[in-house]
Amino acid sequence: MSAVSGAVRVQSSAVTRLLEAPRYEVIPVNGIEEKVAALPWGATVTVTASPRHGIERTIDVSAHLAGRGYRVVPHLAARMIVDRPQLERILAHLEGAGIHEAFVVGGDASPPAGGYADAGDLLDDLGRLPHSVARIGVAGYPEGHPLIPEANLLEALRRKQPHADYIATQLCFDAQALARWVLAIREAGIGLPIVVGLPGVVERRKLAEISLKTGVGASLRYLARHGRQIATLARSRRYDPTPLARAVAAQAEEGDLGIGGVHLFTFNQVEATDAWVRRTAAA
Repeated sequence: MSAVSGAVRVQSSAVTRLLEAPRYEVIPVNGIEEKVAALPWGATVTVTASPRHGIERTIDVSAHLAGRGYRVVPHLAARMIVDRPQLERILAHLEGAGIHEAFVVGGDASPPAGGYADAGDLLDDLGRLPHSVARIGVAGYPEGHPLIPEANLLEALRRKQPHADYIATQLCFDAQALARWVLAIREAGIGLPIVVGLPGVVERRKLAEISLKTGVGASLRYLARHGRQIATLARSRRYDPTPLARAVAAQAEEGDLGIGGVHLFTFNQVEATDAWVRRTAAA
């Protein structure tokens, strides 16, 4: 075996490990259940929450998908939940649906619907209530947040760590920036496993719009400085996450970063994203 073919084999193995148990994020619009049906039974599906669709829609879709045999992780957006009684009703609904994992975020509602200003507030209350949620994820921002200073984000992670089981990151197109961020939070005492947020096979125009809105413009500027990636995007209507997945897998293999899987932002392009996962893992 040549050195080059050996390196390719090692890289392929790293990507396969990274994609072994992907999480597919979907937006709970009408018809999303039919799109999710493209996934194999037992796949992990995370369901977003937004002021436009309401937290009730998130919980209803999550319960429906759980009934179809998927492992479902609803997003509990703190700023969309009015008070503790509503939170208790949500928790009861999740228990009845057999859902035992949740992803707790601050959310985009402005102003907040009630007394929960951020994810930390909601996590504090969850800690005081009996519930069946055995696993909780929280958000991380490798390239920062458009509205929150870096120091505040780090302090928020410290506050959330005792309540959480893992961190799922926001979109990031720069594997080196991701690695630097992971090392920085490790040095700051954050030891939670990392689930890396990667784009799925989505329309590049939609990806650019969402990325700029959610504060990963720095990543897009990184892409703009690298002609190969831009040329690839120009040749295809859809974004191909393969080069990024390879780069992230390489970073995960090189250092003890605690990266344990991927969170795929499908933007409801579920079938195309799952086909890419199967094809890339098999390669």
